[in-house]
Amino acid sequence: MQAPGADNLHLLSRNPVFTSAKSVWGYEIQAASGQAGLPPDREGVGTVVIAGDYVGLKNILARNKKMLLAYSREQLEQAVPRAIPAQSSVILLGPDCQRDKGLDQSLALLVREGHTLALEWDPQVTPGASCLDAASLLCLDRPGMIADAGLPEALKRGAAAKDCLVRNVVTRCEAESLLGLGATLFQGPFFKTAEIIPGRRLSSHQNSRLQLLRVVEGENPDLDALARTIQADVSLSYRLLSYLNSPAFGFMRKIDSIRQAITLLGWINVRNWLRAVLMADMAQGEIQGEVLHVSLWRGRFLEQLVAQNDFWDFRPDEMFLMGMFSLLDAILGVNMSDALACLPLTEAQKKALMAAGPTEYAPLLNLLPALEDGEGQGPDRMLQDLSLDADQARRLHLEAGAWAAAILDLGPRS
Repeated sequence: MQAPGADNLHLLSRNPVFTSAKSVWGYEIQAASGQAGLPPDREGVGTVVIAGDYVGLKNILARNKKMLLAYSREQLEQAVPRAIPAQSSVILLGPDCQRDKGLDQSLALLVREGHTLALEWDPQVTPGASCLDAASLLCLDRPGMIADAGLPEALKRGAAAKDCLVRNVVTRCEAESLLGLGATLFQGPFFKTAEIIPGRRLSSHQNSRLQLLRVVEGENPDLDALARTIQADVSLSYRLLSYLNSPAFGFMRKIDSIRQAITLLGWINVRNWLRAVLMADMAQGEIQGEVLHVSLWRGRFLEQLVAQNDFWDFRPDEMFLMGMFSLLDAILGVNMSDALACLPLTEAQKKALMAAGPTEYAPLLNLLPALEDGEGQGPDRMLQDLSLDADQARRLHLEAGAWAAAILDLGPRS
């Protein structure tokens, strides 16, 4: 399903930043390597974001979340950050801009207008930067930097204590340790790990959504019966009809029944929307909401990868489910075996999702976190071992992320 408004979203990625209270503070917006002619040091991303709704900009602002963006020297002199509401704007300065005292006046004006100033931590540059006192946030590229000798003093400089964002946090335990060392904001793959609470049970609402998801994923579903089931659910029917009657679709006549919606849009497209909305309904909390985004991203990527490559005769719809369910334990907060118990999956598929031994699905499932979090040539080596074209796979991965962002922004959440 091509989500309206998804064009060119693949040029950028949005990376959630979390508070110690497990809420979303905002998003760091970054350029994908080699995309949009942007340099690898993050500068210039701001202009691309402002030029179009590439990362669900309107949705982020409507939720009152921060946007951490890097700008070039020229863009800062021209006050380009003013295109974003000051309360949501966080201006990221790299070491080169921190050395440039000629920017001090422009930066001071933006800070007075309410923009937040963030500095990329460089122990050789940041402590002596003239803009340090005006900054409210220091950004560390890896957890080990929390031990840098000059960091505690730098965090105290200025009129108020600064926040400290640490990237590439891998585990929840690591996040807890960093919190004790002065970190206040966290970014990295840690949020995708399941937080299992012993004795926790699925709520009746989550169980009902899992049961409906089982019906949606069944082979040759009775569309009339399914339409009646959705129609009987006030929340689902209202959201689906609101979704389809939005200007994004531009239907000439009003859609006023679920059966009509399925007929006009097609079962496959309605099913994709239902997958998103049912998964969203089971996600409780902002961290789980971000995990949902990654889950749909994974599903779309595997679906498109298999559709465009002759890969072990996997079916695209089958691989969508594998990707979508790969983080179900993190969404529900229960063991994966419990989460998968009532879903229409084969024993081989369940084994793969539980990582209970080698399966034919394992290579593609292992590729997912490598593409999401890997650096350097690691993902490329995995793609080569799978006889997949690296450029094509990365393009499909970025486009899948755009699709997931757009499909969630267009209405699955109540």
